[in-house]
Amino acid sequence: MRILHLGDLHIGKLFFNIHLTDDQAFVLDQVVEIARDQQVDVVAICGDVYDRSVPPVLATQLLDDFLSRLVLGLGKQVVMIPGNHDSSERLSFGSRMVRERGLLIASDIGGGIQPLILDDSHGPVQFFPIPYVEPLTLRRSLDDSEVIDFDSAYRLLLSRLDAIGPRSVCLAHCFTSGGHESESERPLTIGGSCHLNGKLFSPFALTLLGHLHRPQQVSPTAWYAGSPLKYSFSEIGHAKQVAIFDLDKTGQVTRTAIPLVPRRELRRLDGSLSGILAAAADDVCRDDYLWVNLTDRGALFDYAARLRECYPNLVSITRAEFEGSEGGLSVELKRLGEREILASFLKHVTGEDPDEDESEVLEDVLRELSGGAP
Repeated sequence: MRILHLGDLHIGKLFFNIHLTDDQAFVLDQVVEIARDQQVDVVAICGDVYDRSVPPVLATQLLDDFLSRLVLGLGKQVVMIPGNHDSSERLSFGSRMVRERGLLIASDIGGGIQPLILDDSHGPVQFFPIPYVEPLTLRRSLDDSEVIDFDSAYRLLLSRLDAIGPRSVCLAHCFTSGGHESESERPLTIGGSCHLNGKLFSPFALTLLGHLHRPQQVSPTAWYAGSPLKYSFSEIGHAKQVAIFDLDKTGQVTRTAIPLVPRRELRRLDGSLSGILAAAADDVCRDDYLWVNLTDRGALFDYAARLRECYPNLVSITRAEFEGSEGGLSVELKRLGEREILASFLKHVTGEDPDEDESEVLEDVLRELSGGAP
């Protein structure tokens, strides 16, 4: 059986207030082509299908188009679970009607893991989809006081499974110990432990995971798909891809990674304003999403507008002069008093120290803010 592994689509995501729907459609087109060209049997989508529990209309339309092309257009079977960003109820709307067509959405964990049996030329393959669920919710639904965190929740769920065969595939959306995070993942818990031991999945021939955005292997038989697009600048070095797993008749697995090409890359440019503007003339990727870190010292005028004339998708500008400081303040600035800070800011803007009249205005402002105290 050939299985294409996806996760963390985050359809409908805003990136610095920019809708990424077109970028997501571009990369999902590639996924459909890969599913067709590689003749996969099953597409496994391991959670965070949407970026938020109430997705925008364009996001639902994009997912509908994507799934329709896979299931109705190509005749692929799709197994999908919700992640911590999804609403299980909304994601599974109409799931009973589309089940017979090959779209299998596992969203309810209240009664335990519900295995699915899919067949290939070698016989049946067991799929064990585990939708994301909060430990407290599971504790209540199963009425088991031993469920106190994610690790104990998964231990309980997996302990209740009947015979797991040699050709078995688990889908889960979780954070296993040893996985590497990036900035764009939402924490699964506020306080407490969100990690679980990856050895819990050792009974399965293959475990397909979602939640972490870097594609990675966390145990001999468990992999994270990673997100198909870069959703934070901490992911600049990630090689986005889809993985195809071949499960043979004995349950042995081989993995093939196929790179995905984004419509726009995420890049960081470091340099002086004049240097970056000069280099832009020869930059063939000026439509990329950019973070510009300016190394100039002193005052700069209208630099954001000048940069955006060259780079329309500039989303972040920082000044190296102020990097490495707490809360954006340099150590030197934190030592100054209020008067010195205002005077320093005025010099930063104008390039000159405040004159006598300007100093008097600053004193009046400080006096008013302090309630008239000298």
